Amino acid sequence: MTIQEIAALANVSPSTVSKIVNGKDKDISEATRQRVLKIIEENNYVPYSRYRKEEHMRQRLIGMILKDSYSYAGRMLRSAERAVIPRGYNLISRIVDGSPESIADAVREMQHLNISGLLIYSDQDLGEYTGGLNTVYITDNSGFSSSQGSTFYLSLYDAGKLAAARLIREGHTKISCIALKEHSSILYGAEEAVRRHGEPCRMAAWHTGSDLDDIITGDGLESCINDSVTAAICGSPEIAQAVCGYAAAAGICIPHTLSVISVGDESSLKYAAGGITAVTLPFEEMAEKAALYLLDAISQRKSAEATKSVPLSLTERRSISPPAPAPRETNILVVGSLNMDTTLELAEIPVDGETQIAGGILTLPGGKGGNQAVGSGKLGGNVSMIGRLGKDPDGRLLHRSLTDNQVNVEGIEFDTVNASGKAFVYIDRSGENTIVVYPGANLGLDDRQLLRHETLFQKSNYCLLSLEISAKAAAATIQMCHAHDVQVMLKPSAVDKLDSSLLCHIHYLIPNERELHKIIPGELSLEEKTGLLLEKGVKNVIVTLGKRGCYLRNAEHSIYFPSAPFTAVDTTGGADSFISALAVCLSQGQDLIYSVVYASYAAGITVTRYGVQEALPDRKTIGIYRSDIEKMYEKIISQEKKQ
Repeated sequence: MTIQEIAALANVSPSTVSKIVNGKDKDISEATRQRVLKIIEENNYVPYSRYRKEEHMRQRLIGMILKDSYSYAGRMLRSAERAVIPRGYNLISRIVDGSPESIADAVREMQHLNISGLLIYSDQDLGEYTGGLNTVYITDNSGFSSSQGSTFYLSLYDAGKLAAARLIREGHTKISCIALKEHSSILYGAEEAVRRHGEPCRMAAWHTGSDLDDIITGDGLESCINDSVTAAICGSPEIAQAVCGYAAAAGICIPHTLSVISVGDESSLKYAAGGITAVTLPFEEMAEKAALYLLDAISQRKSAEATKSVPLSLTERRSISPPAPAPRETNILVVGSLNMDTTLELAEIPVDGETQIAGGILTLPGGKGGNQAVGSGKLGGNVSMIGRLGKDPDGRLLHRSLTDNQVNVEGIEFDTVNASGKAFVYIDRSGENTIVVYPGANLGLDDRQLLRHETLFQKSNYCLLSLEISAKAAAATIQMCHAHDVQVMLKPSAVDKLDSSLLCHIHYLIPNERELHKIIPGELSLEEKTGLLLEKGVKNVIVTLGKRGCYLRNAEHSIYFPSAPFTAVDTTGGADSFISALAVCLSQGQDLIYSVVYASYAAGITVTRYGVQEALPDRKTIGIYRSDIEKMYEKIISQEKKQ
């Protein structure tokens, strides 16, 4: 096509077309100039190679430079390409690491190709590299450089605010945020939304990682998905998927236990955990608008100077619900011993003057009372303890172990005469144990100390009692529980018989098989002996049977429970773990059969580890086995219905 043909189509003279082509069109109206340029564009007219260097006659190429760290890069490229191709342009792209050097190299390479304009993903002014080339920036940072000219942006800071506001609107006050470090503005936006809402809303936890592996394999998920959090903001769809996987493994139900919202959306989020609500980041829309704006600036031969925000939106699915009301937890009181345990690992328990060489030794906090209090605290129980310690280093360590595990210690007193109690535990290679206890300060626990802390009885619903304290203190504890309508859970260790007058005030008697036969000697069967205890007034008898499980007997049930499927290495803390888990589960409103199954799994986890208090499971650990617990519970209930 010639200048004459273009002039005829535009209804102007050939000289007018020549002036426009050569950039000497100051005296020509804008309407005429645009009409001529449109015809030139539609017919791909390139008059002479020497004019290809002119801005309006460059190659019909648009360059696009994106960072390789952004997961939306491919979608943005496709969106920009869909915008430029119908206008007669092609898109060439470079993916760089985001450093000024890599961007400069990409710009120089594109300029050699005579591109007509450039799209750059950056929040910094790169004019020193782009020169006079028509450039439009795109970014997710609303704090971009004010000197960089035309910019289309969406704000991750605003996305964090929007996500937090959505959770706050649903009633969440304990929110966490997990994001990459380069997307920390999501966290800052969420913090701003929480700050504006005020108390009691707070950022309960947050973590920023250098990459996704850092978040998944590091402590990011564990630190942000815990009992102190009811909702989590995920900085990307990939992080949201990782949170869903972590929650499933830990037995955390989305959204009933944990609400989740993602900053950014992917089709995969439609199916994760039943559908994850997301703040939609319109990167594709932003890339399309920026590309179209750049084309208009090129065709009109003017510099791009607009600053345009791309609005965010929410895609609602089913991952957000109001925070579950805290389980109606009742208070648990532990009255019992606090000992420093010394554990010796042996091939066999020594007998009849035999001497053995220990294979290992551990000294750790223990005592049945301390173990039960720590076990209840680790499982989330609202627990207090009444006990007695010596004013010695062991006493300080035992006190610290209680406070570290959320046990209320206002009932703990220090003895100025006696040392803290001690226990010497001998474990054979099968995991069975024998224990020798030196009571020490524990024997100083008396009815006067109980009276000084009577308010703890008034606030409690369950009392966990072990008999490594004096018989007089144990009797006074049972009587005080009866006076305040507190249900007693008694572990009858270290005694040969129980006072029959007290049995009628015991709601849960939890002996092992050996302890049962001491309490009721003779040749009667286990079922007959537990029946006798019920006749004496005990409401529920649960006999722990080690690897054979346990047996429950009350007015309604006579049930053998299998043990949880774990291999024991140290059975020392199994009974204490069982009792504390039973109390916590009952305090949260579960029925007795479910609570026994739950307690069996807690004990099973404990005996796979050495020691006691450090071996007791927390809520997260036992939550991993929630589906197994429910299956065993349903199986036992089904068997009961058939009988």
